[in-house]
Amino acid sequence: MIEVIGFHHRRLLPAPHLALIEEARVLVGGRRHLENFPEFRGEKLELKSPLDEVLKRLKELAAEKKVAVLASGDPLFFGLGRRLLSWFPPEELRFHPAPTAFQLAFARAKIPWEKAKILSLHGKRPFRNLHLEIAPFREVAFFTDPENTPDRLASYLLEKGLKGEAIVCENLGLPEERITRCPLEEVPSKEFSPLNVFILLKEASPRRLHFGLPEKFFAHKGGLITKDFIRARIISLLSPFPEATVWDLGAGSGAVGLELASLSFRGEAYLVEKDPSRSKLIYENLKRLKLDNVFVIEKPLEEALAELPSPDLVFLGGGLRSLLENTGAFLAKLKASTRICATFVCLENLLRAREFFEKEGFEVGFEALWGARGKRLPGEVHMLDAENPVFILAAQRGER
Repeated sequence: MIEVIGFHHRRLLPAPHLALIEEARVLVGGRRHLENFPEFRGEKLELKSPLDEVLKRLKELAAEKKVAVLASGDPLFFGLGRRLLSWFPPEELRFHPAPTAFQLAFARAKIPWEKAKILSLHGKRPFRNLHLEIAPFREVAFFTDPENTPDRLASYLLEKGLKGEAIVCENLGLPEERITRCPLEEVPSKEFSPLNVFILLKEASPRRLHFGLPEKFFAHKGGLITKDFIRARIISLLSPFPEATVWDLGAGSGAVGLELASLSFRGEAYLVEKDPSRSKLIYENLKRLKLDNVFVIEKPLEEALAELPSPDLVFLGGGLRSLLENTGAFLAKLKASTRICATFVCLENLLRAREFFEKEGFEVGFEALWGARGKRLPGEVHMLDAENPVFILAAQRGER
């Protein structure tokens, strides 16, 4: 049996947990943990990178000796427990949690935390759309690491337009413990211990679902933009989800791809546009939406296909000819579950696309949308100003 013991500092260990360590023949932990037990006479095994090599050695030792593993806080909450369970059967592990660093941090701040959003930035995790992730929450707490430091995190959040109060809790449970409360904008100028929890208190705001933003929101040229009511229907047909990988082929101003990216904020969106003047518009619109998960590929479709990852959602706004000339490369990248949507103003192109997807075994549906907008005329009278009809094709292998 491997005893996995939650740990902050030796003086905080309950007597039963301390007894488990004294009975062990192998003590495993980070350097900081092991330094708390200089008198331990058995074998010590330091947890360090590459972790798989350490766990392999741990597996060998556990077959013959009694092992105690020291892991910060609750090992099953953003901790070592998940990795241990991938190496050992559950019946060979027994967990003894300590209060998590988050519990200690909120206790020191005297703030109820049952509704808080908890995020870990350990392991150099990117700050991808963190502002969207935390938008609905008033209390947010982050595990930082030596690279994703409080000052760097605060700078990122400020760039995204966030405001609030920061509480940085350093060295919790240790003699060097320190709690710093200040406005978020003051954090980038301060330095903190690598061992900290960063709490942000801010206004909660609903996560906006950008579903058919008005054309005036986007920079575009000569009216070349997918109209808002068409975009709303495309997004509905594609059914985006937060972790989706998105392609927007022939992206133009990027309106469809960017709206999909904002809905798939934990995923990635690849906007392919070979025209430099149009890709410039994409960058301008990207700046307005403040998204971190968008990659603009300024290449012809046939070149871009080689570097694109497999998509969950594909919007084909242009480039049908290039796609039909590179069907092998296109189809090889698709998943069985990939959903595809394309728009056309010419019936012939719709029919060509329908024929292609049906031939390749896709379930295909198509429709046409007409729109008209109210227009005010002199004399306090109004009329409807009609938009050109647009054909929409939706395709997916199996049932849509």
